[in-house]
Amino acid sequence: MKYLTDRNFRTLFLIGMGIYFIIEHSIHERPKSTKELIDLNGRISEYSFEDNTGWRRNGHQYYIYLDGYPTKFQVKADYLGFFDKEQFENNYKQGSRVKLSIPKYQEHLVGTEGNVFLTSISVNGLEYLAKHETINREINLVSSNSDYILGGIFIGLGILVFLFYGQIKKATNIGYE
Repeated sequence: MKYLTDRNFRTLFLIGMGIYFIIEHSIHERPKSTKELIDLNGRISEYSFEDNTGWRRNGHQYYIYLDGYPTKFQVKADYLGFFDKEQFENNYKQGSRVKLSIPKYQEHLVGTEGNVFLTSISVNGLEYLAKHETINREINLVSSNSDYILGGIFIGLGILVFLFYGQIKKATNIGYE
């Protein structure tokens, strides 16, 4: 256990976070065109839009449920800026016909009790979440280097902590009386 020191733990944690951001950006599946989406048609049985923001809450949870599907169709938090929630709630009628689109890589979740992210919602011809906006958002996220930069920063901090831990500890008076 002599290797699991405070210095080594902090170093491994920071480098691990850096590697996480780099790998997450590299392997995260994202639809980059409408060819990577599937359209579903059905009737809305209910919806639930909860704004649980604040300390230790789950954030925004927007779900749409369809007749005959146990699946929760979720408006992804990244898309809330494009989703016309008020208009949807004002025009909602029980049993309305809805056309949804979802990413192909989540098709296997349809019919299960899992969550499936929506990339578009239109009810009776009115569009509340547009494909082109969600696809553009995903393309911007893919082309962004922010995860790589953040990963590099964490790795750099980890190396600095490893090299200069004694000086950092002494300068901040951590553990000294």
